[in-house]
Amino acid sequence: MGISDTVLANLTSLYLVAIVGIKAYGVISGKNFTGGFLLVSSTIVMGAILAGTLTWDVSRKATHALCRDPMIERCRGGICWHGVAVRSPMSQDSSGGKPLGFRSG
Repeated sequence: MGISDTVLANLTSLYLVAIVGIKAYGVISGKNFTGGFLLVSSTIVMGAILAGTLTWDVSRKATHALCRDPMIERCRGGICWHGVAVRSPMSQDSSGGKPLGFRSG
């Protein structure tokens, strides 16, 4: 899941945080912002946040698509597949193909 997906999932909360932040700035600076100004400015702030997160996600996707380095570990679905056979206990087994757990002789 990308950052923009998380932002979209929490859009209402972030929108309210933007309104509260602008209102707090008005109180601290001694200015009185109207409702229309709060609506327009918080919408602009949320648009900038969405544009930034979408840009970040697209640039990361493009970087991964263009820079195919075979030495980089690839993780899909939380499972990292690079070097699995090398690190596997079965790859270090020296039983010569005999079933594990049985002793010869």
